[in-house]
Amino acid sequence: MIEESFIDFIHSHEKTGEGLTTEILNKLEGDKLDINDARGQGYDNGANMAKKYKGVRARILEINSLAIFIPCAAHNLNLAGVHAGSTSPEMITFFGTVQRLFNFFSSSTTRWEILMKSLKLTLKSFSDTRWSSKANAITSLSLHLSEVKKGLESISNDLSNPEAVSNAKSLLLLINYRFICILSMWNKILQCIDRTNKALQRKSISIDHAAKLIHALRCTLQGLREADFEQNFQKAKNLAETMNLQAGFPDKRKKKVKKMANYEATDEVSNMTLEHLFKMQIYKIFDTFLSQLDWRYEQLRTICNDFSFLYGMSLESTSVLDLKKSAADLAIKYSKDLNMYQFTCEIQSFKFEASTIIPNIKTATPLDILQVLHDFGLIESYPNNNIAIRIFLTLPNTTASCERSFSKLKLIKNYLISTIKQERLSNLSIISIEYNIVKDINYDDVINEFAQMKARKVQF
Repeated sequence: MIEESFIDFIHSHEKTGEGLTTEILNKLEGDKLDINDARGQGYDNGANMAKKYKGVRARILEINSLAIFIPCAAHNLNLAGVHAGSTSPEMITFFGTVQRLFNFFSSSTTRWEILMKSLKLTLKSFSDTRWSSKANAITSLSLHLSEVKKGLESISNDLSNPEAVSNAKSLLLLINYRFICILSMWNKILQCIDRTNKALQRKSISIDHAAKLIHALRCTLQGLREADFEQNFQKAKNLAETMNLQAGFPDKRKKKVKKMANYEATDEVSNMTLEHLFKMQIYKIFDTFLSQLDWRYEQLRTICNDFSFLYGMSLESTSVLDLKKSAADLAIKYSKDLNMYQFTCEIQSFKFEASTIIPNIKTATPLDILQVLHDFGLIESYPNNNIAIRIFLTLPNTTASCERSFSKLKLIKNYLISTIKQERLSNLSIISIEYNIVKDINYDDVINEFAQMKARKVQF
C-alpha cells in the first residue's frame, strides 16, 4: 500500500526559498534521511516554495535532479476556479452578492432567525482559499433562493430598522433573471469541481488516479460548455416566474455609431442581444477553466505518460519493441535507480508472464501489478519493474493531508496551553495524526517503562 506519515512540525522564522530549503535539509539530516533518495517534492503554489528559479523546489532540484516537483492537484484546481470566477466584473459582482446575502442575515440574530425558524434553511459563507466552500454556498442559495427573497421582502417591510430595510431593498434589486441564470450555471460547474476536489484530497490517491480525475473533469466541463443553454434558461424562467420576477433579457437600445467615409465595416458587438452577450461570458468562463486545467496539470500528464507502459492494458496491447523503448527512456531518466539493459529484458519477459498470472490484465493498475509481484514472489526476478512502479506510486500529487495536520496543531496548541515546547508539541501531534498506528500500542507497557526510567529509588 501507499503510506504517508507525519514526521514533525518545524518552527521556522524563514520566509525566503533559500532559508526554507536550509531548514528542510537540516531536518532531513537530523532524521538521517538522505535528500538524494527523494524522487518527488510537492507544495502548494506559494512563490517561496514553487518559484521556478529561487523557490524551494528549484534549490532542491539543484541538489537532486530526480526530486521532480509536482504542484498540489487540489490547490491547482482551486486556483483554476478562482481564475475562472474572475473572468468578468459581472462574475466578481455575482460572488460578492452571494457573500453579501450571507453577511446580511448572519450579522443579526433576528434576521438569522427568519431563515432558521420561519424558512427552515441556512446560508453558507465562502472563501477563495477553499473552493469547496463556494460550492456549498452556491448550492444552498440555489435550492432556497425563493425563500431568501421572501425573507428579504419581509425585512424590507419592517420599518423599525431603516438601515436593514435599505440593505434588504438593495439586495432585492440584485436578485433578477440574470442573477438566477448565473446562479444555475455556477451550481452545475461547482458541483462537478467539488466532487473532483474532494477525491483529490484523499490520502491514498496515486498520481495516475489524480490524472484520470482531472481528465474526467475536463471532459465534463467541455460537455457542459457544448450543451445547449436553452434548458438552463427555461429552468431560470420557471423559477423567475414563481418568484414574480421578469423572465428574459430586456432589449437594449442599439447604439448609433457614426461611420466615416469609405468605412464599410459594422460593429457586430453593438448589434448583439443581451442574451448573446451573456452566453459569451459563460463561454469565457468555461474556456478559462479548460485552459487553466491544461497548463496547470501538464507536469502531471507528462509523468503519467512516462510511466504509462506499466499499466496492464499497455502491457497487453503494446508491442515488445515499444515497451523496450519506453523502459529504456525511463531508465535513462532514472539512471541511479534502474539498469537499462536489465529493465528492457525484464519488461519483455513480464509482458507475456503478466497476461498469464493476472486475470484481468486490461484493467490492472500499477498498484495491482506490484501486488502480484509480491504475491507470486517475483520481486527478485523483476527488481527494476518493482522499483519503477514504486517510484511512480509514491510521487506526491497533493498536499491536502499535510495541511490537515495544522487542524490538529490548532487543537493541541490552544490558548490554554500556548507555552507548550516544540518537542512535546510534535510528539503529541504524532500521537494524534498517526492514530491508526498509535491505537495498537499497549499503554501499560509504556507507563511501566516510563516509571522505571523515572524511578527515584536507588537499588543497592
